[in-house]
Amino acid sequence: MIWVTWRRHRAALLTAAVLLAVVTVPTLVSGFAMHEEYRADGIAACVADPGARAGCAQLVEQFAARYGQWGNRMVWVAFLPALIGVFVGAPLLAREFEDGTWRFAFTQGVSRTRWLVTQLSVVGTGAAVLALACSLLFTWWRRPLDAMSSPMRTAAFTVSPGLVALTLFALALGVFAGVLLRRTVVAMGLTLAVYLTVRITLEETLRPRYLNPLVRTDAPDTQKTRDALAPTDWIVDEGLLTSAGHRLSDGEKRDLLKRVYDGDTVREGGAALEHHLAEHGLRHYTEYHPADRYPAMLVIECALYLALAAALFAAAAHLVRRRTS
Repeated sequence: MIWVTWRRHRAALLTAAVLLAVVTVPTLVSGFAMHEEYRADGIAACVADPGARAGCAQLVEQFAARYGQWGNRMVWVAFLPALIGVFVGAPLLAREFEDGTWRFAFTQGVSRTRWLVTQLSVVGTGAAVLALACSLLFTWWRRPLDAMSSPMRTAAFTVSPGLVALTLFALALGVFAGVLLRRTVVAMGLTLAVYLTVRITLEETLRPRYLNPLVRTDAPDTQKTRDALAPTDWIVDEGLLTSAGHRLSDGEKRDLLKRVYDGDTVREGGAALEHHLAEHGLRHYTEYHPADRYPAMLVIECALYLALAAALFAAAAHLVRRRTS
């Protein structure tokens, strides 16, 4: 059964391996060059020493600008789980039911459970290995950039080891949709829609609240002496706070800026604004996650995706065992 499954899917698995090799070569070349520049130009020493950071801020900013765009382009890796879920997971069993070939498999002395487990094991292992290889490669490439900004932001989190859990979730979602709908094209569409919905919800709504963010409040800084948060901390919300603890809404902040600047468009933090805040008892607040929370948040997100994947695989197995026609 394993040999048959391998024969059926070897073209896709070998194609994925070739594409990974093609991507690996330029990534390694550019990565070694970036890491060497990061070390040789003294940027690593600047980043490691907060006291020296101010003195070499321009050097750090130039390095981040030069390589940051390339790093952000790696968000294409986020499409890898979707592609596996849509083009591998959804057709995996939907095509069997659509073409009727599942009947032949069940007449060859192979139980339904074994038939399903074998296919999922071979395809799932291949998808997980591909995702892990991409994750290790791009996480290594991004290491200097992640030392200068929060790894909890989308670009870094996308290529983290969580990519494996996300890929397994997308595969399980595709398999379940295929078994449920028994139509390949429809299952592919449903897989993509649900995948995007779940992923966007977790990234934009749930991830900032996996752990309760810390809250920092600061008095108006008329002399610009306030210490900034570390660049590796993740700021999830910031704004203005009244003496009674009320957080100003976006509309209230716009009204305040109009009063201070007579409708002129300016950046927050100007001296006039800071004096106005001091006179009216307003303070700044910042909700943030310190950098040392990254491992815990990564574990939480991986656990969520793996739990969803397990539930979807179990639901697909239940539907296969009940299939009679």
